[in-house]
Amino acid sequence: MLIRTIALLLAVLCAPLAWSQTPAAPAAAAASTDAALTTRLALRDLWVGHIFWVRNYALANQSGNAPQADTAAKEVVANATAIANSLQPLYGQPAADQMLKLLAGHWGAIKDYSDAGVAKDAAKQKAAMDALVSNAKAIAAFLAKANPYLPEDTLVTLLSAHGGHHISQIDQLAQADYAGEAKTWHTMREHIIVVADALAGALVKQFPEKF
Repeated sequence: MLIRTIALLLAVLCAPLAWSQTPAAPAAAAASTDAALTTRLALRDLWVGHIFWVRNYALANQSGNAPQADTAAKEVVANATAIANSLQPLYGQPAADQMLKLLAGHWGAIKDYSDAGVAKDAAKQKAAMDALVSNAKAIAAFLAKANPYLPEDTLVTLLSAHGGHHISQIDQLAQADYAGEAKTWHTMREHIIVVADALAGALVKQFPEKF
């Protein structure tokens, strides 16, 4: 599913311009709208995939299901790679590689927090939380520098809230608070769609010729 999604996103971003006349014809305007919508939906799918597989890891880790946790961890990495590679057509491979490193830091902090929780190691959990906060700031700085339509302060707020959702979810699973975790899941899903839409909207503004 992720491969199809990222292939669709890359096709949209790399497609030749569908309009070349001035003024633009109605069909051209429709093509532009379709391209922007397709990109927004593709990014939504990728980021929802991120929270889905991270949750699977946390749940398997908490229940001691090592094979399930290992599979989920591999899917998290595959999803992060797809998200990073979505930047390549517009920003180049070095930017995609840097984004992957940042996403690896995000995932590493979440994984460390989950692992430390299972091990009952409060100090390591605190270190993981600090790393998650620092990573959110690093991702925000990277994206804000790449795209002028992504204010760094806004990104820090969005990404910090996203990290907080992961922490709450892991804690609730550890406490067997499944009703609370269900509420957190709905909130974090809605929030990650906001993040995805913000990224998609900024791409359309920065590269209107691609849409």
